[in-house]
Amino acid sequence: MNSFELITKYLPAALDKYFFEDGKSTILEQGTKFVDVNFNETGYVKIASMLMDGLSNYYSTQSDFAANAANSGEFPNYAAYAGNINEGARDGFAIGGATLTWEIFRLQYKRGRQFRIDYIEDEESAGVVIGNIVEEFSRVKVVPEVDATRFSIIADTASVSLGNLTTETISANQIIGKFNGAFEWLAEHEVPEEEQVIFVNPAVMTLIRNTTELTKFLTQGDYRSAAGLNFTVEKYGGRPIIVVPTNRFFNNILVTDNGYRPNSGSKVINFMVVSKKAVVPIRKLEYSKVYNPEQSGVAGFYGYIFNYLIYHGVVIPQNKVVGCYVSLAETNATTKVATLSIDTVAGATQYAWKLRNYYTNPAALRGYIAYKDSAFTLGGDISSVGTLGTDYKIATPGVDIAEAAGSKSYYFAVVDAMGKIIAVSGSVAVTQHA
Repeated sequence: MNSFELITKYLPAALDKYFFEDGKSTILEQGTKFVDVNFNETGYVKIASMLMDGLSNYYSTQSDFAANAANSGEFPNYAAYAGNINEGARDGFAIGGATLTWEIFRLQYKRGRQFRIDYIEDEESAGVVIGNIVEEFSRVKVVPEVDATRFSIIADTASVSLGNLTTETISANQIIGKFNGAFEWLAEHEVPEEEQVIFVNPAVMTLIRNTTELTKFLTQGDYRSAAGLNFTVEKYGGRPIIVVPTNRFFNNILVTDNGYRPNSGSKVINFMVVSKKAVVPIRKLEYSKVYNPEQSGVAGFYGYIFNYLIYHGVVIPQNKVVGCYVSLAETNATTKVATLSIDTVAGATQYAWKLRNYYTNPAALRGYIAYKDSAFTLGGDISSVGTLGTDYKIATPGVDIAEAAGSKSYYFAVVDAMGKIIAVSGSVAVTQHA
């Protein structure tokens, strides 16, 4: 078996490992039961629902039964003890039933990507590209998107009118009260404490760590993933606390042809408390395969091809919506996600500057850097901005950009290979040569 066949064979197990190590919603998979992801209908799963009769009276003797039957009319459907089988008289247990039904759900997302790695390019990089693309793609692109869509679906399912969705700004001395309010709401709706998980954004976690009264009640808890891997988290009130990066923690998500991002009206999530029995997060690696140059079969291309297809989504049964409580921030997610930070240094000549580095959130967004005097529109086409060289320009890292006299400030954007603006900055004062 060659290395490409091994990648194909072991990727599903490796993906479980990546989700365990890097996924923030993985703990919710512990509550997933009666799910058939191997259902033959592609893109669908079957989830079992069990229905059963409730308790009934128990009669220890015929006479006890007869004395009550006249009033209750419970003659039918009772088991009989040996010797107590006279017609019309039964005692003991009422006979009930249990049924298991399967409901079919369509997963919300069908996502894929094909990578082509030129053979010569990969040879020059000593096989680093093809050797690492599977792992890095899973860690940097797949896991964050699956997390982000799960949390967004949960947040979008909660409701102001139902009472489990609120929008608020939380100060340092309010976090205990906010948590306790969520716990109270869930308790009123009979959601067991031991099923609940707290998810928080980094800013809220800072409030927790800086709130002396709350930190007194923080403990450590050990958990085991569905794949059998152990992990330790902090707990408050017996509930595990999971810190989620803001770039995975907002509502009203938009999945695109190049990853995901917030919509214009998306809000950062402060925190959510979720029952592991209320949500059914599902991911199914449908297809993955690496083709070597002899197998690729693409005319005019000699290199490696990596195909990747995954279905994922979250099922929240209607009667389980009360198992989720969500606190949204007033902050627009676009100020925290799909953002671009720019690092400039002085150029070699007077007034010149150059781009030293740039950082995106989420990390590792791929594209070139454009800049201009006014703000870019996230998600827009660079072609709509105007003409290159006139309406906008390109900043190549490490290359001097000559300027006229006077200080300069610009807006920057990452533009992907399809010409889409996938991350933007605010106004940045560039560092010029004196």
